[in-house]
Amino acid sequence: MSGEAAATAGGTPPEASQAVRGFCSPPGLAEVIRDLYLDEKTGTLVLSRSGVEKRILLDRGMILASSSSLPDENLAHVLVAHGWMRPEESEALKGLDDRQVGETAARRGLLTPMTLQQANRDLAQRILTALFRWDEIEFRFEEGPVTAGLLETDVVVSFEMIIRALRTMSGFEPIREALLRQDRTLRLSDQIYLPVDRLTLAPIEGFLLSRVDGQTKVRDVLAQMPTADEEAATRFLFGLLILGLVNFVPAISAGPLSCGDLVRGDEEKRKREDRERAEVLEFYRTVRDGTPQAILGILEGTSQDQVKTAYLERKERYQPARFMKKVQQDLKEELQIIEARLLESFLKVRSEKLGAARAAGTSTEKVVSLDLESLSLRKELTKTERQSMEEEKSRMADQFFAKARDYFKMADYFNCIRYCEFATSYSDKNAAVFGLLGQALMRNPDYRWQKKAENAFLRAAELEPFNPGHLVALGHFYKSHGLFAKARKEYEKTLELMPGHAEALSSLRELEKMK
Repeated sequence: MSGEAAATAGGTPPEASQAVRGFCSPPGLAEVIRDLYLDEKTGTLVLSRSGVEKRILLDRGMILASSSSLPDENLAHVLVAHGWMRPEESEALKGLDDRQVGETAARRGLLTPMTLQQANRDLAQRILTALFRWDEIEFRFEEGPVTAGLLETDVVVSFEMIIRALRTMSGFEPIREALLRQDRTLRLSDQIYLPVDRLTLAPIEGFLLSRVDGQTKVRDVLAQMPTADEEAATRFLFGLLILGLVNFVPAISAGPLSCGDLVRGDEEKRKREDRERAEVLEFYRTVRDGTPQAILGILEGTSQDQVKTAYLERKERYQPARFMKKVQQDLKEELQIIEARLLESFLKVRSEKLGAARAAGTSTEKVVSLDLESLSLRKELTKTERQSMEEEKSRMADQFFAKARDYFKMADYFNCIRYCEFATSYSDKNAAVFGLLGQALMRNPDYRWQKKAENAFLRAAELEPFNPGHLVALGHFYKSHGLFAKARKEYEKTLELMPGHAEALSSLRELEKMK
């Protein structure tokens, strides 16, 4: 909202609310109608754009009826469209306003009170839906009594109209992005002024409402929705929030939710996310294409101590925990690769410097006096550093293996192979990694991939010769290629280790049947 509305639509003194006027976007229109309802205002909300004027009659803040200056948005047109009135009867009522058309048609017996009520609500829905598709709306509220005639309304009808209109509202993208950025949880309002159970909801809307339990966030709720329904679910959730049926915990600001606060509230957070994302991606490009020296930010003549310091500083700088949660989630893979390449670069530079020092004979042959206690301590410190490096490499291998398993479950075998190879580059002692690598490689019928798969299965069996699972997997591999003698041999090896192995016994029986 803008203009005077920004000062009046948030619960101001009654005197000020007499002059509610200004400009608003479609999301802000829902906010205006909600505030008029909360203040129980009766009067006419006049909305205009480019010479077109539409009016919404409010009875204690509830939508009673709507009218429009457009020729196809009137009650007679709706009655004809529904088949409740003939075109010639509609022509005879030209010049009358919608209330007069309804009353005249009812007196002539053309409409029952229920049909008239439904026609007016259909017209109001049509006008409201069209309003929410405007880019910018000029509005003013004229407080005063309205003539209801035969019409009735209630809060359920009013809010259902708004929720339906939000389904095709324009200008929703900033709202959607702001909702998805929220780390606040969602909870049903403690002061619900609307009987939610009376709302006519689409199946996806009812399911979404049931997910609001005080623990989940917007993205958690939407993650449970089918992709095709995510946009509709987000719009419905916005409707619940702006109408006050659902609240953020903690609240973004005091009082009812404001579209301005929702979009602006996380502006600093969004800017920080953008800065962090740009920083990570820029360094990721260096890590992907740069030399070890460029990755560590050092020169050729840097000493070993300086190399270690540079590594530790960069490792600390690109620890995932230092970045905002959304950056951690969106760039999880890049951060893992950065961590791995930093360690790889450090080990490579350190190895090169140690090798160069040995080749140059820089280890002097000075006679020095060393006491045994100092020598022992130095040896222990060196051992601890070496163990620390090995543990770091092992940890990185485990991380890549976990990622490879995830990709295998998603049937993304290309990335599964890629991460298995990352894992083996840090540690080639994990049989499970080679077993998974074999399973992924054998999905590609190319001979070279099949040969790599066989080697992976053989390596897994070599690392864990007493694990029957690797032998069975190798047997299945041979069986799939028609190498039945080799398959039999692996199944028999399995039974030597575990005589009652059900899968090996079953596979041997199948081989017998193939003879």
